[in-house]
Amino acid sequence: MQITCKAGSPFATKSELLVLLHTTGEKLALPDSFAKALKAAKAAGDLPTEVRASCLLYPVGAARQKRLLLLSAGPKTDVNEDGMRRLAAIAVQRAEDLGAATVVLCIAEKLSNSMTPARLGLCLGEGAQMGAYRYAVPKKEKDKPAAVKNCYVMSMGGKAQKAASDGVKRGAGRGASVNFTRSLCNASGNRMTPTLLAKAAKALGNTKVRVRVLDEAQMKREKMGALLGVSRGSSEPAKLIVLDYKPKGAKKTLCVVGKGLTFDAGGISLKPSGTMDEMRYDMCGGGAVLGLFHALSSGAASSKQRIVGIVAASENLPDGDAQKPGDVVTAKNGLTIEILNTDAEGRLILADALTYAVEHYKPQAMVDLATLTGAVIIALGHEVSAAIGNDQKLVDEILERGKSSGDAMWQLPLWCVHKEQMKGKYADLRNINSGKADGGGSIAGAAFLSNFVGDTPWVHLDIAGSAWNAKAKDYYRGGATGVGVRLLIDWVASR
Repeated sequence: MQITCKAGSPFATKSELLVLLHTTGEKLALPDSFAKALKAAKAAGDLPTEVRASCLLYPVGAARQKRLLLLSAGPKTDVNEDGMRRLAAIAVQRAEDLGAATVVLCIAEKLSNSMTPARLGLCLGEGAQMGAYRYAVPKKEKDKPAAVKNCYVMSMGGKAQKAASDGVKRGAGRGASVNFTRSLCNASGNRMTPTLLAKAAKALGNTKVRVRVLDEAQMKREKMGALLGVSRGSSEPAKLIVLDYKPKGAKKTLCVVGKGLTFDAGGISLKPSGTMDEMRYDMCGGGAVLGLFHALSSGAASSKQRIVGIVAASENLPDGDAQKPGDVVTAKNGLTIEILNTDAEGRLILADALTYAVEHYKPQAMVDLATLTGAVIIALGHEVSAAIGNDQKLVDEILERGKSSGDAMWQLPLWCVHKEQMKGKYADLRNINSGKADGGGSIAGAAFLSNFVGDTPWVHLDIAGSAWNAKAKDYYRGGATGVGVRLLIDWVASR
């Protein structure tokens, strides 16, 4: 679907569906062909006033639009950015339901003044693009192609036109990168192995982004015993994916690291079978990193700094060569780790990836994203991700970017007592704390990772709750959410 911004009167633009976004009680100036239908709807008490409520009108007489959908943003005082994303998604989905090839999205005057044209355009572009997403399910009879081919966002014209148009373009591009991540993460484990994930990453390579992939032999030379220990139980070889965006004049290096467990059965510490199929989503942190580079590669995002992305990709399965509870492995930085639970594997592959980032790129700041712990769902539910770090200034940056992007974050502490809990009995570290005796499982995971970042300012984002199973929001209706992509885009741009 193409999403573009247009100037001029929306009623002069031919379309199969015109969607008019408006605030409660706002006077709507409609042409005669729709004014009569509006009057009839008002008499019947059908005019929408609640947020996201709608009313479909048909013209009486000649009109360039087959239908007009009145879509309410609610009272002007309640208008917010996420609400605009949701309205744009609803508009596209209603057009799809009606089989409309072209939908025009028009913003009424009071609503258009609720935020800057650039910001409004960005939110509408994002919402329309993300709302149009459908995962291409592999089946014998393919789904029909999407009906909607074009979505036009009508701006106010004049000086606002360029700002609005740029915002719509940026928003649509960002939404496409989120959708790219969703498709990676929604794929089943046999259709998104570490090798196939690396192939998807390589396809992002161009003049802006360089991509290289380390195989297990190279990782062995790098002494990545923690990552390779996880991979031992699978016949699928692990991959370390490295993406590099280096604009001219870059003075700093930022690293983003993602957990790419393409399937996690828990290893010898086998997970319950009931929802094990959902462990396809254990690569959502790595998927978010690739989503950022999709945006950098396509031009939907940019940064003045060098951005290095690292995705540790592996499976965690329980075959005869799998590591066992009680085994001791040596991480890349030389620390030994006692494996008390093989299902706490994400922190093991991240440990070597973080060390690799620090040693090879010496970043000025680093963020990792991982579906690390079920404990974060108990703490924060499915709507918010946890942010835990060693540098408050960087944590504050990430929290702020969470607000601007719509990827909500909440800070959890990281104190000395948490780090003490991760000291091992038969090795330097253990990969879990004492469970119910200590509690704070999400913090424990971050405390473990803190041993592999050195003095680098670093924030860990636990997205196990928000990466899937979140509440439907119109632009998200199930499967992977693509959480983290927009946050990372905003973060690297702000630096």
